[in-house]
Amino acid sequence: MAMNREEVTQQMMEAAADFIGIEPEDLDLNKKLRLEYGITSVEAAELIMVMEDTYKIKIPVEEAVKILSSQDGIEYVLANAG
Repeated sequence: MAMNREEVTQQMMEAAADFIGIEPEDLDLNKKLRLEYGITSVEAAELIMVMEDTYKIKIPVEEAVKILSSQDGIEYVLANAG
């Protein structure tokens, strides 16, 4: 079953905003989570684990390091889940 872009976007916004400590509607999907929002490497790894658990996917380390923004995460999920 194909993932719904709107649903994935909303879920990713909520998860990322929670780690950053802002409201989901204040999240800019294209801003870099670590560089521009200042999440730690541990928080970034935890966010990857949330993605894996939520979407029942395994994200290899070599792919995880390419997920720099919420938009990158959304695109990865849409391409690899379901």
